[in-house]
Amino acid sequence: MTVLPRRRSIRTRLALIYTGLLAAALVVFGTAMYVVLRDQLEGSFDAGLRANAEHAAGALAQDVDAAGRLRPTDRLVEQFASTGGRVVVLDPAGARLADSAPAGGPALSITADDLAAADRHAQAIRELVTDGDVLRLTVEPVDLADGTRVGYVVWADSTQPLRDVLATVSTALLVGGVVVVGVALAGGLVLARRALAPVADVTETARAISLSGDFAARVEGGQRGDEVGELAVAFNEMLEALEHNHQALQRFLGDASHQLRTPLTTIRANLDLARRPGLPEDDRRAILADARDEAERMGRLIGDLLSLARAESGARLDIGPVELDALLVESVRRERLAAPNVRMSVSSVEPAIVDGDRDRLRELFGILLDNAARYTPPGGSVGATLEVRDGRAIVRVEDTGIGLDQTDRDRLFERLYRGARAREMRPSGTGLGLAIAHWIVDSHGGTIELADRERGGTVATVALPVRAVRPS
Repeated sequence: MTVLPRRRSIRTRLALIYTGLLAAALVVFGTAMYVVLRDQLEGSFDAGLRANAEHAAGALAQDVDAAGRLRPTDRLVEQFASTGGRVVVLDPAGARLADSAPAGGPALSITADDLAAADRHAQAIRELVTDGDVLRLTVEPVDLADGTRVGYVVWADSTQPLRDVLATVSTALLVGGVVVVGVALAGGLVLARRALAPVADVTETARAISLSGDFAARVEGGQRGDEVGELAVAFNEMLEALEHNHQALQRFLGDASHQLRTPLTTIRANLDLARRPGLPEDDRRAILADARDEAERMGRLIGDLLSLARAESGARLDIGPVELDALLVESVRRERLAAPNVRMSVSSVEPAIVDGDRDRLRELFGILLDNAARYTPPGGSVGATLEVRDGRAIVRVEDTGIGLDQTDRDRLFERLYRGARAREMRPSGTGLGLAIAHWIVDSHGGTIELADRERGGTVATVALPVRAVRPS
């Protein structure tokens, strides 16, 4: 069995990434600082060598005999050496005339190249190792006033102080860098943990919800302002929506099961009655007719439930230009045939085109006209009008029916809700029509209202945005 390596947490990876970037920056900065400091110190050291050599050459040019030969005194050489370094005086052939080093000390190896560089006044600096010490030296010619060369002066000095300074700086940079990186890693872990705390809360909340199914849980401390806070806020908003939908689904399932149980129970009881021997034929036909009515009611209920389920599942509308006036006239004509006991007509209509789904708008008009016809007593009337005002198409469906109960106004568009008057007049209704109508209107960016009619009855008003007005 292969065991996969455990991946580091995001906060650990973030802390390591930031610490690695800081460490890289410190390495680059420290290296650059060390190189610049070394160059500056070596430049200052070499400038001091050249200045001392020039000064010594000028002084030695005054210390010649009558024959024009260089005769450096020990006092003068020791005086030079007292300023720091080692002084060696050579004759024009390169032979040693004086040396500030004690007798028996290590000799400086002066090469022909050193003398050649001095002849060119190149003031070259060379590094050599003598008796375990690293020296830097330069050779300067000793010339008389008339240009006659009477010898050379070699000035050398130990680089140990310079190397000690560089070693101290490199140690300080290394130790300081390690300390800074360690502090940055520890601080990065703490800051990353705090910054990602809402993410941990989201994870814990999601895990708790998956185990308990409780959508009422929320992520604590979710505030807008940064990406992580926005994630927590968005997660809380999603949980709120899920909680609302879950509660609505529970109510919906409870109401739907009750509504479906009633017609099924009625159908089963009617069928059991119809099977009884010796039942008069008229009674049998009445029982079967009642069972058929209940089956039709259940069919309408299932159809409405499917329509509402499709709506709530985010069904997309087939949007296009719709001639609302023609669609209203067509809907009135069709519903008039289904309700012969009610006078149904189009009172007035203005041409209007809206952007919408033709099938859904036809369903909307069918629901409003069917409701008006169902709750209007025989001999009553249902009238539809369409006018365009302020960029909106206003459709009104008025009836002379039972009107609205004051207590029902706030719940008219709830699923499976039916007012007392409606249940009394039409016990077989489903209570889903107005909920579907509300979804259709809302999906088209419009509004729908129900109100009492002044002379009795109900008026349903739908307002939809107009796309264009067709010329008459």
